[in-house]
Amino acid sequence: MRLARRLVLALTAVGLAAGAAGAQETAATGIFAGHGVIKAVAPGTGWLTLDHDAIKGFMCAMEMMFQVKSPDLSKNLHPGDVIDFKIDAARYTIVDVKRVDPAK
Repeated sequence: MRLARRLVLALTAVGLAAGAAGAQETAATGIFAGHGVIKAVAPGTGWLTLDHDAIKGFMCAMEMMFQVKSPDLSKNLHPGDVIDFKIDAARYTIVDVKRVDPAK
């Protein structure tokens, strides 16, 4: 009985280790399209805090702060603006922004 219990425990440990190794995430690369609402624009840097929808193939919907490729991309944007954007997944950097609905 003890041998059977040890065998079951050993096989369980091996199965858990194999499952954990297979569950590792791979980093997304490329440019992805997103849609969201601007919550804040950081003065000077242009960093944007967005409440964005899920970005297919990259990340789930959430509120998050993003660096912009150039502060010029966010110079005419304001909290409440609805935007479409492109993001470089490897750098988590917004590379293009288009306002689709101005803040009200």
